[in-house]
Amino acid sequence: MLAWLAPCLAAWYWIAPWLARPAAWLAQGIVGACANPIVDALEFHGRTVVFVTSIGIRQPGGAVGAMLVEVNPLLYSYGAALFAELMLASRARAWTIVAGIALLVPFQAWGIAFDFLVDVGVRSGPEVASRAGVAGAFREFAALAYQIGALVFPALAPIVVWAAIQRRFIASLVRPASGRAPA
Repeated sequence: MLAWLAPCLAAWYWIAPWLARPAAWLAQGIVGACANPIVDALEFHGRTVVFVTSIGIRQPGGAVGAMLVEVNPLLYSYGAALFAELMLASRARAWTIVAGIALLVPFQAWGIAFDFLVDVGVRSGPEVASRAGVAGAFREFAALAYQIGALVFPALAPIVVWAAIQRRFIASLVRPASGRAPA
């Protein structure tokens, strides 16, 4: 099983820029549903997603520029490699691997979206947070959702999706009780 881990991580790292796009697009929708519509565009620079916002930031010289927020989607998408490794170890078909990786996209989008919301709602200060619509109890929720998206979903979601898809394989590993009394 562990023999598949290194090749899967290498493949994931190679395709990560393309794998991040659907998750980032979905994250943009999550941000729009959770806060003020402040995201004007998404830009992809290598393995980084840049949210271009409508929040103006005043420079010391008086110039005003748009606030850009960079998010590293690799922090939220490495579960795709773990999922692929589990599927290959259980001898799954290629289409089920692709389908399972697609099922992981909403979990990745959650992490990307709440990383952005924590950046504008917590790290950038109260003025930016109020313009973004991330204040009060929602600010606390965003911080909690960010922790779930960064710590829980990337590691747990691949295992849950694998277990849901490979129920028969898991059942074949479990031996039925023999009914004999212990000696």
